[in-house]
Formats: sequence, structure tokens, C-alpha cells
Amino acid sequence: MTKRLRTALLGAVFVGALGLTACDPSAQADTPSPAQDAITQSFGPIADQAMGVAQCESGLDPNAVSRGGGNWGLFQINTVHSSDFESVTGQPWSNVTDPYANAQFAVWLYNQSGGWGPWGCRWAA
Repeated sequence: MTKRLRTALLGAVFVGALGLTACDPSAQADTPSPAQDAITQSFGPIADQAMGVAQCESGLDPNAVSRGGGNWGLFQINTVHSSDFESVTGQPWSNVTDPYANAQFAVWLYNQSGGWGPWGCRWAA
């Protein structure tokens, strides 16, 4: 076997091995995003409803900020809730885009209001 052929074969084996691990779409599909994980952990049995609301509110983007800058994160928590956010989550308002803190606060807001009323996208639930 020539050196060139051996190098080509080793390269093909290496690329093939990478393709079976790092690029396997089925392996990646089973891993939820941090946003999905945060919603599932926080909302439990109504996570599907919450996922619909967060999808509508932020496109499941934990860093989403409304055009006017008044609503933040997965559930677009309004700045009027900043002091409640800190007392409920134990985190400063600056962490409102953390998906876990945002979802934790959204559960509290959901329970305080008796449902999806505070969200414009509550129809998605």
C-alpha cells in the first residue's frame, strides 16, 4: 500500500468516525435546549402549554428582549416585575434572561394570576 493511499484511507476512517458521533442528528434531537429543559423542569405537567407560550413570546430565545426593551427572556417578563423577580428567584434582575430563572418566575406569575392571563400569547397554551 502506498503512503498516499494509506493517508487517504486513514482520513476517510477519521472523517467517518466524526460523522457517526458529532454529526448524528438523531443524537442531537434527543437533547433538549436549555430553554426547553428550564420550561420542563419548572412547569412539569403543563410544560407543553408553557412551551407554546414561550415559543410565541420569545421564539424560545432566552435572550429575547421586546422592541421597547420592557419585556425580557423566554416568557417576556416585564420590568414592572423586577423586584418580585429578585424575591421569587433569589437572583438579580440582570439574570432575567437566564432560562431557568425566567421559567421559575413565570411559574410564580402563572400561579399568582391563576393562569396564562399575563401573557399576550396565552392562546398558545
